[in-house]
Amino acid sequence: MYDASRAIDLSTLLEHADQLMRRIVTGRGHLRRCGGDGVGAMWPVLEDTQGRRLRVTPWLPMDDFSPRLAGPGGRHPRGLRDFFGHDVLLTGVLERDGDGELVFVAKRAQVVRELHLRRLDAAQLAAVAGVGGEGTVGYGALAGELIIDGGDQLRLVTADRGGPCEVSFTLDVMRRDDLVLGRPIHVHGLIRKATPWLGAIRRAALAVDAPTS
Repeated sequence: MYDASRAIDLSTLLEHADQLMRRIVTGRGHLRRCGGDGVGAMWPVLEDTQGRRLRVTPWLPMDDFSPRLAGPGGRHPRGLRDFFGHDVLLTGVLERDGDGELVFVAKRAQVVRELHLRRLDAAQLAAVAGVGGEGTVGYGALAGELIIDGGDQLRLVTADRGGPCEVSFTLDVMRRDDLVLGRPIHVHGLIRKATPWLGAIRRAALAVDAPTS
């Protein structure tokens, strides 16, 4: 079984691809067929809620299996069709192809079936907001400053903005006109701390003014 709490969301994988290059990592996203024309149309891509994509090398056969290969009860060997259309955890290595495009060389995968996740307490939230808390996953709210990293990718910085110990979380929401960058904000959602400095907040709900305690 995979430890889902240590998986890195696709947005974080893409943002920090150079640092993660050629390291074995577990990424998280939604697996789809690439689509379009040609041989590559059936190849898998990992996608997030904002439409960002990462091409994935097939780690299992892409074609349907012959009924003659079915086992007891008609079960067939696992193929890519068992993973398409699902949220998955993929373990593999980030590389660049001959054209310099990012590709995820997958070794193994698991379909994610979310269990009821806990609500983080005050001590856990304080830990993930600073340097540390690696592997923590659960629901809660964090206060910080909103910044943007090119395009419409939003990040919440919770510690040491611009410094060597900056801690930030990518958000699965698009930039909105009513959001003022650099202004205190409060974000609630599913928090995943992938490294001591980086994390992601999924299903993020934003409130412009961070509450005072």
